[in-house]
Amino acid sequence: MSHVAAPPDARFSASEEKTSEEAAAMEDIVEEIYVSRRVPQEELSAEQRKIEAKVIRKVDWRLIPILGLLYSVAGLDRVNLSNARVAGMNQDLRFDIGNRYSIALLVFFVTYFLFELPTILLLRPIGPKNLLNGLAVSWGAVMVGMGFVDDWRLIVVCRMLIGIFEAGFLPCCMFSLSTWYQRFEIQQRMALWYLTNLFVSAFENILAYAIIKLDDAHGIAGVEGAATIGIAILGYFLVIGFPDQMLASGKRQGFTTRELEIVLDRIDRDRRDSTPDKLTWEKFRHHVGNWELWVYGFMFLCCSAPIYSFAYFIQIILATIVDTTAMVFLLCAPPYLFSIVWTVLCAWLADRLRIRMPWMVLNAGITLAGLLITAYSSNPGARYFGIFLGVSGCNAILPTIIAFQSNNLLFAAIGGIYVSTTFMQKEYPSYRTGVWCAVATQFLLILLCAGMFLHFRGRNSATDEGRRVIQEDEFRYTF
Repeated sequence: MSHVAAPPDARFSASEEKTSEEAAAMEDIVEEIYVSRRVPQEELSAEQRKIEAKVIRKVDWRLIPILGLLYSVAGLDRVNLSNARVAGMNQDLRFDIGNRYSIALLVFFVTYFLFELPTILLLRPIGPKNLLNGLAVSWGAVMVGMGFVDDWRLIVVCRMLIGIFEAGFLPCCMFSLSTWYQRFEIQQRMALWYLTNLFVSAFENILAYAIIKLDDAHGIAGVEGAATIGIAILGYFLVIGFPDQMLASGKRQGFTTRELEIVLDRIDRDRRDSTPDKLTWEKFRHHVGNWELWVYGFMFLCCSAPIYSFAYFIQIILATIVDTTAMVFLLCAPPYLFSIVWTVLCAWLADRLRIRMPWMVLNAGITLAGLLITAYSSNPGARYFGIFLGVSGCNAILPTIIAFQSNNLLFAAIGGIYVSTTFMQKEYPSYRTGVWCAVATQFLLILLCAGMFLHFRGRNSATDEGRRVIQEDEFRYTF
């Protein structure tokens, strides 16, 4: 059902008139130039564009930093086992015996996969503020408990619980972001959201080393868990809901009625889905039977596999290059810092040029080269350069794929399972099987991108020639 905007003054309360002079002035202008959502984007006046840009900047500041910070602590809590292993947990809990480490990694993704879809379905009924921050407090509490664990089997149980609570957090963030922006704005915002995670990941290793010096390997989980709880409490006051629900409920959360109307009208101009349709079994069966969604899923699997490969094994790889634990943690930071610059640049160019698949193919090739250099070069400098390439390439792919198809992320968990079972302890430290399995995902990603590119180009050509209609409107596929 589409959002139908009332005349500008119809939903404007007396309390809202007492906003700042700047906001009041903006609303007066909007009232004069208010335009229907059906006006094409290219026909908007310069003044309208200026007003809308100001509203979107406000959305950027209210939405992206806090969601990025929450997801960054989720990422830290997910991969801190690798830091603890290098720092001494490997000897304390004997993760070097058999496949204990791989098992501890694996169980997280099993529960993550099982609980991801149910969590996503709870997002709109419960709301982003309550659901996202409640989940963060829950897994933060488990992390605090991990700081007191001295049995590897209890670590496995804790990892299963963290998987349950983190399940759905990524797609919930993505869905929240997608409800506020137009299609060719979303990748830049997702890249900005994701770079927070990359920035924190870069310095998390240094923080982990500092914790080790103050306490021991087990203290990493406890301190990071306490930080997660603190950020989640802050997030409860900062995370905003969906624009249509905020407008309907009267709970504006710092926005005015007209600002929310502008956001919804922009979405309707772009794709006409400012208010989501009700989920039914018929729609569920229709989408499950859509082969394109399954291809998107495999593309995300191919993207997530090398991300998890580097996240869980970068410290182990670096331990074969340098001699001290301090240097291992320090050398983890530069590749992630460089990947921030590359990820933002790729996202900006993709939105600017309105094309995404070539960037996925390019970064898959970069990731592939980085994996092979890291695995097979005997020169320490070359191996470190390979880590730069691999980390930058795979992390730049993720916002592109999410923007390309932002609501199909279940296969990310399968990517984690894939990595956990292919990087085997008996192949330490080279992990040749795991590396080649990660390389295979990049070859598959390139083939899937090429196939979907040709498929969508054919569908658009048919639409241009009047031989078919895409999704019952005049929209074209983006690729």
